[in-house]
Amino acid sequence: MSALLGLLLIAQLNSFEFTAIPGPQTAGDSFQITVIARDPSGGIHPYNGSALLSTSKDGLWSYVQPGVITFQNGVWQNDVIITLADTLYLRCVEPQNLITGQSNSFAVFSGPPDRLLLILPGEQYAPGSPDGKLPNPPRNQVAGTGFDIAAYLTDRWHNTIKARSDSVYFGATDRFADIPPGQLSDGSGSFPATLRAAGNQRLHGHPATGSPVTPDTSSSLAVNAGPYEQLLMLLPGETHLPGDTTTRPWAMPGKEGRPEEQFLGIPFPVEVQAADNCWNIVTAAAESVALSSFFPFNSVPEQAKLGETFQVEFLTAGPNQNLSARTLAGVSSYMSWVNIRPRTSLLEVEAPDTVRAGETTFVRVTMRDDNGLPVVAAPCRFSVIAGNGDMLDSALLSDTLGRVTARFLCSRARGDELNTIKVTADTVVTADIFVEMPDPSLLDGNIVVFPNPFGFNQDRAKITYYLRAAAPMTVTIYDTFGNEITNWKFGTGLEGARAGVNRIYWDGRNRSGRRVANGIYVVQVIGERHTGTTFNSSQRIGVIW
Repeated sequence: MSALLGLLLIAQLNSFEFTAIPGPQTAGDSFQITVIARDPSGGIHPYNGSALLSTSKDGLWSYVQPGVITFQNGVWQNDVIITLADTLYLRCVEPQNLITGQSNSFAVFSGPPDRLLLILPGEQYAPGSPDGKLPNPPRNQVAGTGFDIAAYLTDRWHNTIKARSDSVYFGATDRFADIPPGQLSDGSGSFPATLRAAGNQRLHGHPATGSPVTPDTSSSLAVNAGPYEQLLMLLPGETHLPGDTTTRPWAMPGKEGRPEEQFLGIPFPVEVQAADNCWNIVTAAAESVALSSFFPFNSVPEQAKLGETFQVEFLTAGPNQNLSARTLAGVSSYMSWVNIRPRTSLLEVEAPDTVRAGETTFVRVTMRDDNGLPVVAAPCRFSVIAGNGDMLDSALLSDTLGRVTARFLCSRARGDELNTIKVTADTVVTADIFVEMPDPSLLDGNIVVFPNPFGFNQDRAKITYYLRAAAPMTVTIYDTFGNEITNWKFGTGLEGARAGVNRIYWDGRNRSGRRVANGIYVVQVIGERHTGTTFNSSQRIGVIW
């Protein structure tokens, strides 16, 4: 019975009527409309069903929200939002019986400026839609070949904002892209662009600094490499740099990084690729290529196909040895340069077996190659891998005899200990140095003076003391009446003020440089930090000339 009543009610529904909609409206802003269900005589029909709401411009998208309305007693009154800026009218349709009605025509203007929109070749601008464009992929482009992009200043719903001439700046995921800035005309514009790096790229558009407009990033754009035009040779340490705009051969276009130093007589890989005019690697015909140099070398194979790898071995050592590639058809690469040096296979290390804590000693190394010859101008590195010592020289270059001399100091020992030094230069060796505490009483805060007395036997005395922590230090020599003879001040961490064993020397002279008289003197060592005194000790010194 109820179903029959519903059919009767629908049968009496004749049309939908819109009350007049004033214009203009603003895209994205809500406004109220009223839709009335009418019977055949023009009266209000008590329809309580649903109907579809659309605009006269609907196609792939519906430009009105909501799209479905539900009547109560023949009337629907509520707010709607239209996203498309255009002149249009609204339609109401009951879908089962196709009962319809439409509003008056009215204008919808764009909303306030909100964002930029970039449209690539192959894409189609679609104002009023969620993305601002039809779901068509952009057309592929060729590296180094220019094309045009469109830019629009739009509201939130991608409607163009007319009468605007904003400046627009561009960028791309391709760091070598050429997209000059430009200016919109009446809210839109077409701008030239050239992408150089092959692969999937995106473009960026942003307004002038300070603008509240949201920047845009384009769809992903496939950029194909151009035709084969040149050769690209890659040595170890170099990385392919597609799209590179560098043109001068000495700047190594098409790649970044510097060739790694190679060893005499040791093969290393060299790759030769076909490239377009933007240094993108391309697939070329099976063309043969060979290498050449001003210096003697071997390559395996002697000839290879483009894209294959050579194993190259130089037969003489020296800096800046050149290498280039050339196809049988006459296409050449620019020259690359690589340093070749002998490989260090033997390290001869000389170091003392035992040293005193706080004394600087020397570790001497001779570097030799496979033939026992000195390795010249090669790096040698030093590090302490066990013990509390320090290498004062961590890296040195060998001299013309293949030798390096590094300084070792252990001032932080708290007793006798063994230090192990690691020496690295293509190969690795270790050396042990035993560090002994010169006087165990140093750990108790005492000062040790040697020789004592001095003057008749040695022209200076060595003053030794131990600090648990680095601190500013003052060392003063007094006579027996308390008169100051001379003094030294040492900053934190310097010799005389570093953690561990410290040594300074007194030559028996006052601050004027004159010898003091024979007699007994007192050395006082004081360390002070902002937290208080960290060290305070004294010791007598005898002077006999």
